[in-house]
Amino acid sequence: MLGKQGFIYVFVSSLLFVDTVSAQDTTIQPAVQTQKIASISAEQPIIKNQAVALQKLQANVALHTLAELKQLLEQAEKIANDDSEYHTDEPISIVLHGEEINAFIRSNYRSNKALVDLAARLDAFNVIDVKVCKRWMGANGIMESQLPPFVEPVPFGAGERARLEKAGYAYF
Repeated sequence: MLGKQGFIYVFVSSLLFVDTVSAQDTTIQPAVQTQKIASISAEQPIIKNQAVALQKLQANVALHTLAELKQLLEQAEKIANDDSEYHTDEPISIVLHGEEINAFIRSNYRSNKALVDLAARLDAFNVIDVKVCKRWMGANGIMESQLPPFVEPVPFGAGERARLEKAGYAYF
């Protein structure tokens, strides 16, 4: 048996041990996120008495695959239908700067019809704004005339993404 003094000593020692362990744990920090994901800027109004915040959004195209692009377009459609946690009154910017641009070339329309038609429909209803990198197009021999009219070429995809970030657009 420890007795009252022994019990207090063990109890206090265990508290000190816990404090030491937790102090050591604070040195472990999660990885720093470099991109804002669906955050709200000061320019974006928050509607009082509602849990809805209006946001300016841009798609985070990272993999440059058709599957990723399809998923982003479907998510944009959900946002437009208010079936999402995001809410925006402005078109969602989708800046393409990789292999996924090939899906929009007119000669590839038959094999990518569903994807291109979805993008065209969402653009027509002002849900999205599709932009493509001219620099990538030039390096891959793609002319603006080969793309549908709803696709807007921009000089440099990464520069356009940075410009949108500065304008308060968050990634989703």
